[in-house]
Amino acid sequence: MSGLILYYLFSITPVADLLLTPLEEKYQRLALENMDKADQIVLLLGGRESDVLRASEVLRIAHLTNQRTRIIISGTDPINPKSGEAPAVREFFVARGVPAENIIIEGASRNTWENVRNTAKIVGEQRFFLVTSAYHMKRAMIEFERVGANSIPAPTDFRKKGEYTIFDFFPNAKDLRNSDLAIREYFGILFYNLLQLK
Repeated sequence: MSGLILYYLFSITPVADLLLTPLEEKYQRLALENMDKADQIVLLLGGRESDVLRASEVLRIAHLTNQRTRIIISGTDPINPKSGEAPAVREFFVARGVPAENIIIEGASRNTWENVRNTAKIVGEQRFFLVTSAYHMKRAMIEFERVGANSIPAPTDFRKKGEYTIFDFFPNAKDLRNSDLAIREYFGILFYNLLQLK
């Protein structure tokens, strides 16, 4: 019975939003007046579900800055490293006008911990826009700050709804997925904090 109650709670919008809020509320979408603060972008891949929105935000920033903007695509699917996720995103950018020579693929990272440390070696002390989903930005920023990187948050893929109707109290797969993503982030933050204590 308790399992059924938990399933119901995690599958409705208000509870999913309650879990997402602490993750998404700190950082807002990158404003136009901040577009001149860096000339490189780090894109953290997060699976095909969110990569389209993340890549679209990269294009928005790149087109509003200049064609010299360098893009670093970081990440690979740890379960299927040969999935070609990063090359596919690279081709997506090239097809939309980004010069191929401006794109770097960092394809060794299997998780956020490796994303941060591998891309930090590429960007050095230079400032960069960090693009990832809003629910993941908090954990990513914590880790980039730990290594002293000059990251400027540029979140996308905001999932919190905020306003509800009666239908939002009926269980649905989308809210169950959002609850799962949020809980994974909390465990990720906790796990990385524990690693720092060793």
